[in-house]
Amino acid sequence: MLCHKELDYKQNFFQYFQESEALCGGCKEQLKFLNVKTKLEDMPLHILYEYNDFLESMLFQYKEGRDIALANVFFQPFLTKLSSKFRHHVIVLMPSSKEKMLERGFLPVREMLKNCPLAIWEPFYKVNNTKQSMQSFENRQFISQVIKRKENETLPGRKLLLVDDVCTSGSTLLCAYHLLKEHKLKVEALVLCAHPLFVESCDEKGLLRKGSFSIL
Repeated sequence: MLCHKELDYKQNFFQYFQESEALCGGCKEQLKFLNVKTKLEDMPLHILYEYNDFLESMLFQYKEGRDIALANVFFQPFLTKLSSKFRHHVIVLMPSSKEKMLERGFLPVREMLKNCPLAIWEPFYKVNNTKQSMQSFENRQFISQVIKRKENETLPGRKLLLVDDVCTSGSTLLCAYHLLKEHKLKVEALVLCAHPLFVESCDEKGLLRKGSFSIL
């Protein structure tokens, strides 16, 4: 779908019969699959891919190019596992600004998960259009001034899974986690990809563990 080659291009025998496949083998070779688990404070964080140039270009085409047809190339290969592993969870999405929502006409992560059977909750909003990846490390520490929780949002009586597309420093997820601090059930997080420096930092701290997702 992305490079306009047939889906069976460079696919092995098992991949060829995967109904969830949305990328050809050539495109998948350019992705760096990690499948690791780490922690943000005491919140487990699952990371599927390492952020690289190819994934950056995919996300840019999808989000800024408004190529909504690409929505199913990101989480789709993991939906069966995700739906089973987190079947007792409610998915919590990170917010986009009103400006970005109007500009794109869709919410990127919500579209990525449109085929996921798990319930989705959106309790947060952004007070401005600040983009975390464009901020300095020092400025990212003030993300709590940008993300707020909507008033009168009742906490679900289930475990929560915070989901985002890119983790640069972890500040956004931590802010969301702190805004849900009165939740008594388990809270975990899942990101499509994480910046190499973030992954390296977790590794240096001895926080990386093999994850429970798989890809053929």
